[in-house]
Amino acid sequence: MSKPSVSELQIKRIVEHLASAPRNSVDNPHRHTAVSRWISSEFDQIGLDVNHQVFNIPGQNPERTGTNIIGTLHNSSGVSTTRNIIIGAHYDTVPGSPGADDNASGIAALFECARVLKESKVFTQITFVAFDAEEVQPHAGGLHGSIHFVSSLPMEKLPSSAIIFESIGFSSKTIKQRLPGVFRFLFPEAYRTLKNQGFAGNSLLILSQGKEKEISDHLEHAATHPEILLPVLPLKIPRWMPAIKHTRRSDHAPFWSANIPAVMISDTANFRNPHYHQATDTPETLDLLLIKKAAQMVVATVKSNLI
Repeated sequence: MSKPSVSELQIKRIVEHLASAPRNSVDNPHRHTAVSRWISSEFDQIGLDVNHQVFNIPGQNPERTGTNIIGTLHNSSGVSTTRNIIIGAHYDTVPGSPGADDNASGIAALFECARVLKESKVFTQITFVAFDAEEVQPHAGGLHGSIHFVSSLPMEKLPSSAIIFESIGFSSKTIKQRLPGVFRFLFPEAYRTLKNQGFAGNSLLILSQGKEKEISDHLEHAATHPEILLPVLPLKIPRWMPAIKHTRRSDHAPFWSANIPAVMISDTANFRNPHYHQATDTPETLDLLLIKKAAQMVVATVKSNLI
C-alpha cells in the first residue's frame, strides 16, 4: 500500500469550491453558512471527530454569531502522551472577495494535512480548526474565532503548539517580495535571507516568537526535504520585543497572547499579492504547488514527533 501524500488535485478541488463566491457572514450569510456546513462535512469524511463552537461576535446590531469548526484526530500510536497540536486556518472572507489566497489556500492545506495524517500513525492528538470571523468585523476588529477558541481552552489541557496557515498560495516570478520598511532594521537576519533569495516572490514566511523558535526550526528543516524543497523566510521575533502591528494580523496572535507556542505560515498577503482583499483573489491566480509544499512541510514536521 502506498503512503498517503498531499494531493494537488485535492487542493484544486477545495480552493475552487471555496473561492466560487465570497464567504462573508454580513454580505453573504447564506453562502457563509453553506461553507461552514461543507467544511464540517469534509472533516467528517476524513474521519475526524467534529464539533462546532458557536460564539457571539461583539459589537453587532443585530446580534451575530460565528462558528469555528473543530476536527480532532486522536493519538493512534498506542503510546500515551499529553501533547496536543493545533493546526488552523480561517475560512471567512472580506466582503466582495472570493478569497482564494485569503484564505481558501489555508483551508486546502488544513484539509490535506488532516487527510494525510489520518492515514498515518500519529503520536499526539491533533486538533484541526477552521476559524470563523478572522477578518475585521463591523465595529469590532477581527480574530474573533481564534480569540474565542483560545479563551475556551481548559488550563489543564493547553496545546503544546499551534500552526496557522494564512494566505499561502500566491507566488510570482515578476513581483518582488516586500516587507514593512521597519523590518529591515528590526529583523536584519530575515532581511539578509530575503536579500539572498533575490527578493523572490516564491517563498513562505514562517513567523514565530520566543519559544516558538524550535517549531520554526523544525519546519525549516522539513522544507529542505528533497520531496518538498520549499524556500522559506523565517522571521523570529524576540519575546522581549513589543507587539508590532504587522506581526499579529492573523489567528496565531491569540495563542501568543495566551503564551501558547504558535507559528504562522504565510505568503505575506498584501506584501506580495496584488489581489489581496480584492474581487480578483480567484483560484487561477494561485500557485497550487506552493500550497502543496506548505502542507507537506507541516505533515513532515508533525510526523517527526519533534514538536
